[in-house]
Amino acid sequence: MGPRQLSQPFGDEPYSEVNLPRAPLVRVLSQLRFERMSVLDSPSTAGEFTAALSDIYPYSDSSTELNLLLGGGQVASQPTSQTVWRLRSADKTRTVTLTNGAISLETSIYSGRSGFCKELLSVVEALQRIVKVPSFSRIGVRYTNRITGDSLQRLDDLFRAEILGLSSVSLGDAQLQHAVSQASFALGNGRGLVAQWGQLSENSGFDPGLPVVPERSYVLDLDAYLQSDAISPSPAAIEAEALVLAERAYRFLRWAVTQDFLREFGGDV
Repeated sequence: MGPRQLSQPFGDEPYSEVNLPRAPLVRVLSQLRFERMSVLDSPSTAGEFTAALSDIYPYSDSSTELNLLLGGGQVASQPTSQTVWRLRSADKTRTVTLTNGAISLETSIYSGRSGFCKELLSVVEALQRIVKVPSFSRIGVRYTNRITGDSLQRLDDLFRAEILGLSSVSLGDAQLQHAVSQASFALGNGRGLVAQWGQLSENSGFDPGLPVVPERSYVLDLDAYLQSDAISPSPAAIEAEALVLAERAYRFLRWAVTQDFLREFGGDV
């Protein structure tokens, strides 16, 4: 079956995946949360974790700063003296962040959900060899798309009307500066998805964890998650769940965008 726009964001319609060589993805992030553990209060434990991943993430640093927790489409900053350890790949495109209560994998170069979730598996395996987290309370996979430049003039062609909102309305002499919408969906069994989309003015943003750009932009941010009191600590189970969540986010994307979007960003359609 050829690529087409889906009629529902959470249905079971079959679709063929389309590779987008010029995808407007600026960030893909997966975060796992767990209860604070005494073993992670020791800097030596973080040192062991850093050493275990040093072949892939040779650069590391630590700092004491605000703790950013992602969830429900929100980024909440909590004043804390907690240490944050960051590990970066040799090309600086991938970052692993560890705190006492969360671990995340972030990339600006995305090669597909299979490769990303396989890398997440390796990170969780290293964590479990050293820390042995008994269970996780949340796993999320988040995709942030940002469109700039000439493509902004074609938003009506790239997205379905439900996503465009005020961005597709004729405003006379007025110019839309900032309009970001949010929708939260419960998908059953602890799973959900938070979608944010809209237009941003120059040097403005919707997420403090994402650098702003000096030009107008349109964003589509999708955070698929599982929240439960006892998510399996098995690295293989985490990888499998991340794949499910990533597919949920991709299905929503394929509902939200048109074939013109796929073509605009290099899709063979």
